Amino acid sequence: MELAGRSERDRAVAEFVHSQLLRARGESARLPSVLLLGPRGSGKSTLLGHIRTLAQATPLGYLDLAEQGHAGAQPLNVLTELVFDLNEKKQHFPRISFPTCGLLLTAVSTGLDLSSRERAVRQLREALDTSGTQRAQRIQGVLEGLAEGAAALVGAPNWAVAPALRLLPTWGSWGSLRTRRRLARVRRQYGSQPTGDFVVTLNRDYNRLEDGERERAEEVLFDAFLTDLMAAYAGQGADRRRTTNSLLLLDNADSPLGGRFLQQLLRARTKAGLADPLVVLATAAGRPEELIRREPGGTPAPGTYLSCWDAPHRFQPVEVDEALHVGQLRDLRREEVNRHAEATLRALPRDSVKPETDDWTQWLGWIVHELTRGQPAATAAVLSDLRTQPADRPWDERLRQLFSTDLVGGLLDRLLPLVTSSELRAMMRRAAVATHLGQAGAARELWQGVSEALSREFAEFSGDPLRTMQLAADDGGLNGVHETLHPVLRFLLLRELSMEDTDGNAWDIAHTALNLRAAARIERDAEAEPWGTAYHDLASGHLQAAATYLDGRFDQVSGAQWCLELCRLRRSPVRTPGGALPGPPRSQFEELVRFLADPQHPRDRRMKAITRLLAASWISPEPRDDPAAGQVTDPYRNPLGDPYAELYPEIREEYLTLRGMVDDEADRHVFLRRAEQYRRRPWW
Repeated sequence: MELAGRSERDRAVAEFVHSQLLRARGESARLPSVLLLGPRGSGKSTLLGHIRTLAQATPLGYLDLAEQGHAGAQPLNVLTELVFDLNEKKQHFPRISFPTCGLLLTAVSTGLDLSSRERAVRQLREALDTSGTQRAQRIQGVLEGLAEGAAALVGAPNWAVAPALRLLPTWGSWGSLRTRRRLARVRRQYGSQPTGDFVVTLNRDYNRLEDGERERAEEVLFDAFLTDLMAAYAGQGADRRRTTNSLLLLDNADSPLGGRFLQQLLRARTKAGLADPLVVLATAAGRPEELIRREPGGTPAPGTYLSCWDAPHRFQPVEVDEALHVGQLRDLRREEVNRHAEATLRALPRDSVKPETDDWTQWLGWIVHELTRGQPAATAAVLSDLRTQPADRPWDERLRQLFSTDLVGGLLDRLLPLVTSSELRAMMRRAAVATHLGQAGAARELWQGVSEALSREFAEFSGDPLRTMQLAADDGGLNGVHETLHPVLRFLLLRELSMEDTDGNAWDIAHTALNLRAAARIERDAEAEPWGTAYHDLASGHLQAAATYLDGRFDQVSGAQWCLELCRLRRSPVRTPGGALPGPPRSQFEELVRFLADPQHPRDRRMKAITRLLAASWISPEPRDDPAAGQVTDPYRNPLGDPYAELYPEIREEYLTLRGMVDDEADRHVFLRRAEQYRRRPWW
C-alpha cells in the first residue's frame, strides 16, 4: 500500500519545494541545500519519488547515491549523470547546456596516453583551435575519443553516449568566445596553464589514486558545473526569461558516496555564494559527515530538527548554517492515519464484514495509530494486511492474526538499519523487554557471554535516535529517555522474542534478568522506581504478584501517584506472538482473575478490586485523556487485547469501588476522575 504524497506531511514538503522552485525573471535568490533526515521506513525515498513525479516537467536531476555507490560510482560519475538529467529537453523550458563542464567531464573520463603528454596536449589543442581547413574533422575525431571515455565513465556502450555530446556546443562553437572565457576563468582559478595542458593535468590528477589529487580534480568539475548552470540562467533571450529554478533530488546522502558528493556540492555552492539556480533536497537515514562538521556546538539534542514542523501545516527546515538547512520527517498524525484507514475501508469488497462499531473510520484509524504511532512503513503494512484478509473474517480476529511471522520479520527488516547483524537483532529482542535500552544495557544478567564487539554495536545503536526511531511527542518533546525505542519497533522485537521458542523460555529469561536488576536497584537505592519488579512480574504472567505490589502501595502514596504506577504496569507487554490475547477480552479477563474465587485463599475486598482493575486495564486500551499517560515516559501501548474497549465498564466499576475505600477528599476525586475517563470509547 503506497502512502507517498497522500499525507499532510508529504504535501507540506512538496509545497516547500515548489515555493523554492519559483523564480522571478532575471533575478536569483540564495537557495540553501535542504537535508531531510528520517529513520528507515519513514518514507524518504517514496517522498522523493513523489516530488520527482510532480516536478517532471521542470529541469530535474534525481540520484540514488547508495545505489550508485554500490555499483562503484565516484562523485564525477554522479555529476555526469546529473548534467545529463538537467540537459534533458523539456517542453516548456529551454535546454540547459553545459559546455565547460561537459568538456571537462569527457576529458577527465578519457583514457589519455599520459606517457605521451605532448601528443595528448596537441590533440586537445587542435580540438580547441578555430583555425585550419580540417578543423571540423579533427574536432569530431577528438570528440569520438572523448565519447569512448565518457562511455566508460557511465558504464554504457558508445551509442548510448550520444546524448553527452549535446552537453557541449556544436562543433563550430568550441572555439567560441563564451566557452573560451569560461575555460580561462577555470584556468585562472586553478593555474595559468594553456587549455590543453590544463585538461591533461586534470585528467592525470583525477585518475591518480591519491585522494587529495582526485578531490582537487573534482573541485574543478563541480565549480564548472555551477558556472555553466548560472550562465544558462543569465544568458540572453529565452535563457534570461527562466522562471523556474532547477531541482536536484539526492537519496541516501548518508552513504559513503553520498557523503563525498554532498561535501563537494556544498563546497562549490558556498564558493559561488549560493547564487546558483539549484534547489537541492537530499535525504539521509543518519547524520552525514558534512552535517556533523557544520553543526554548531556539537551533537544537537534529539528532536532538534523536528522543530521544522512547529508551524501548523508547514515545513520549515532548521538553519544549520547559511548553506545547509535540515528537517526531520515526523510520523503521521492520527488524522492522517484516519484518512488512510478510510481509503482502506472503501477499498473492501461489498460483502466484507465491517467493524462492530458505527464509526468505522475513527475506530480503524485509532487502532492502527495506537499500534504504529503513525510510522509510515508500519502503517502501510498493517493497513494492507488488514485489507487483504478474508472478507468474512471479523475484525477482532483479523487483529489477532495480524502479526504473523512474515509481517513481523518483513517489517523489522524494513525498519532496522541495513547493517544490523543477526547477533545484534537477537540482542535487541532481549533488550526490548526493558522500557528503554539504557535500562536493558545495565542489566548484566541479560548479556552473559556477549562479546565486547557486540556490546559496542548495541551501544552505538542505542545512542542514535534515528536508529532507535525515538518517538517525538506532539509538544516537541520526546517520549521516554534518550534510548527509548519507537513503540512499533519495540512491539515487533517483542513479537520475535515470543516466537523465539515454543515454551516461552526466551521471554521469561529476559524478563527475569530485568526483574533481578530492578530488585537490586530498589534494595540499594531509596530513589529507585519501586514498580520495576511488578512490571516484569505482570509481563511474565504473574498477575497476583503485580496486584500485591499495588495493594501494598495503596496506603503509602497519594491517589494520583498510585494511578500513575497503575498506568506504568498496564503498559507491561503481552507474551503472545501476535501481541493479542488468544480469545475474546471478557473470557480472557475472567480467566486471569479466576484465582480470586479460590475459597482456600480468600482475598479482602480491596485486593480483589485492585486485581480486577489491573487485569482489565492491562487487557484494555488506554483511555484517550488520561493525564497519567503523559507522565510515564514509556510510549508503549497495545490495543489488541480489547480492540472494542468491552472491559471499560469493569474498569470504571473497580475505580469507583476503590474510591469508596479512601478518606482523603483529593484521592477520592482522583479515583472518580479515572472512572469518568472510561465512560467514552478511546477512538471518540
